[in-house]
Amino acid sequence: MDQEMAEKVPGWLERILLPQISELKGEVKVVYARIDGLEAKMDGEFKAVHTEIKRLDDKIDGVDKRLSSKIDEVDNRLFSKIDEVDKRLGSKMDAVDQKLSFKIDELDKRLDVTQRLTAVEEQVKELRSKA
Repeated sequence: MDQEMAEKVPGWLERILLPQISELKGEVKVVYARIDGLEAKMDGEFKAVHTEIKRLDDKIDGVDKRLSSKIDEVDNRLFSKIDEVDKRLGSKMDAVDQKLSFKIDELDKRLDVTQRLTAVEEQVKELRSKA
């Protein structure tokens, strides 16, 4: 009897397990198909994201170039205005310097005259005191 049962076990296994294995095999195929579909969808979305990132990079580069150009333009205008102010200030400083030099020369002449007059007055006093 043991041997008879042992001979029947493979048949029972086949009748019980084979349909379940076939069913599992079908389910695995469905899972693989879904995974393949998700991979394809993810690849498409990845490409779309990559394309969008590239577009944004290009846009940022364009903004960066325009901004650099504007900054250079403002920088050039600012330096031009600074040079203009520097020239005007320099010419005004030269004019003030010339006026100041003239006034200093005038004061020197007046001091010289004042010193001579003081010396003459002292000599007159001396002469008066001797006389």
